Amino acid sequence: MKMIKKIELWLNIFHYCLYKAEYKRHMFTNKLNPFVLLGRLPVVKRKFEEQGTTLLDTTNKIWTDKRFGFGIMISGAGLVIFLFLIILSIFDISNGILKHPINFSWQPFVICILLAYLICHYLVFIGDKYIKYFKKFDKWTRKEKWKYSLLSLAIIIAVIALFIYSFRFLPKL
Repeated sequence: MKMIKKIELWLNIFHYCLYKAEYKRHMFTNKLNPFVLLGRLPVVKRKFEEQGTTLLDTTNKIWTDKRFGFGIMISGAGLVIFLFLIILSIFDISNGILKHPINFSWQPFVICILLAYLICHYLVFIGDKYIKYFKKFDKWTRKEKWKYSLLSLAIIIAVIALFIYSFRFLPKL
């Protein structure tokens, strides 16, 4: 049970780093977003002022909401893809090492996707566990945030390298 808690913690750290990267990307592209630039038109600006908001605030709320925003959906999908690449790589390498090749078809692919999704669902998404972790991680110092961001980036590079390396173990066509 202790190992599952550690995996849960690390998946949530990784999810947090993905979310923060997506959040910063969104804030950077707000300056270039043509949809947000529409909010400067007097007609649009007046309409939003009548509602007590701006188009930029509305766009940011839609994108950065931690429960239903697009940013959390993108970082969640990134987490599932990350875990999928790990599981598929392990499957390919173990399949090649055991010399019992399972022909690469859609079944192992789908099983790896489902397994990755279920792990993320139960360890990160169910009951919005990640929000509790996000509150904890928001209290980190700038140094800790940088440390975990760089560690997450290194892990992403390592997983991509592992995935590419696992091609070596695929059965020859």
